[in-house]
Amino acid sequence: MKNNWITIWDNTREARLIYASESITDHLGWEPEDIIGREGYDLFHPGDHNSLRKVHLSNAYNEKMSSMVSYRIMAKDGSFVRVETILHYCHDVLIGSNFLYDEDSLDHKIRANSVDEVFVCLPDGNLQLAGAWNDRQEHLNNALDMEALWKNSSQQTLPRERRFCLILNRFSEALNIVFASALATELVSLDTAQAIGTSLYQYVAEKDAASLESQVDLAKEHDMVVRLRFDWVMDREKGLSEAVEAIASSTDDGIVMVFRLSPRLYMDN
Repeated sequence: MKNNWITIWDNTREARLIYASESITDHLGWEPEDIIGREGYDLFHPGDHNSLRKVHLSNAYNEKMSSMVSYRIMAKDGSFVRVETILHYCHDVLIGSNFLYDEDSLDHKIRANSVDEVFVCLPDGNLQLAGAWNDRQEHLNNALDMEALWKNSSQQTLPRERRFCLILNRFSEALNIVFASALATELVSLDTAQAIGTSLYQYVAEKDAASLESQVDLAKEHDMVVRLRFDWVMDREKGLSEAVEAIASSTDDGIVMVFRLSPRLYMDN
């Protein structure tokens, strides 16, 4: 068993927890039902609040497909544990693949090199952008000006790209769907209730299946982030499909995928 679990927060100022996978109990002591509905900031170390607020606002403003942040979170016994979370922005929620922090591990280094940005909450309360590609600090300095994103705790003032997310069973070769967010119906005509238990490959064009399988295997092997692009099949008999782009990360509790429609390419005759 690896040291990881999945959490989902709503996309509000408070970042309330709406889902936590079962493995959180093994590592932090919380039962999922203990913390569902709580503000995320109730569980974060007070010394990390300002830094995490900047990351939260930056993700919401820039709609980041993947970023990673290390910080301290409270266990049920009141102690604080350092973790790192891969965050995927998905329209009305933020989805996190969480890992106990070990900066010397190979998997940590692979994850850090596969996300868009890496943030570190420093002990002195400052926030650092880490990694070779993350040498631009200026957008963090303006992050607190983004508070205007929310008129109140539940409504953003800026338009958001429409995305949907899936959680897949990583232990099934078929990658069975165990969770699908509501926008999947609008974007790719997926009946989210009937889709539970079906194979992801049922919705993947045959020409894309082998490539998707190899990328997902990479994600499972190293708990890393992979990027996917394939045709989502809505009706095989009628030949209806929609090109999608996805970002995926993996934990023992499931594979997280966030999807958006791929931009259409037009060529002159």
